[in-house]
Amino acid sequence: MRKPTPGTQTRKPVRMCVRCNHITETPVLVSEVHQNSGPGFNVYACSECAPHFPPVPDVLNLLQDRYRGHGDRAE
Repeated sequence: MRKPTPGTQTRKPVRMCVRCNHITETPVLVSEVHQNSGPGFNVYACSECAPHFPPVPDVLNLLQDRYRGHGDRAE
C-alpha cells in the first residue's frame, strides 16, 4: 500500500449499506463472506443500520466451538 505524499488527501472509504442501500462514508463491517472457490468479500452497513446486525464472529472461535469435545470420539 502506498503512503500518501505530503499535501495529498487520502480517499475516504465509500460503501453502499446492505440494509438501506444508501452510500456512506462511514461504513461498518457487518459480515464477512468466505468462499471455497475464490476470494470472499466484506459486507458493510451505514452507522445507523449497523446495530441491526449481529456482531461478526471470529473464525477461530467458530473452529474451536466446532471441534470442542470431539477429541475423545472414536473414528
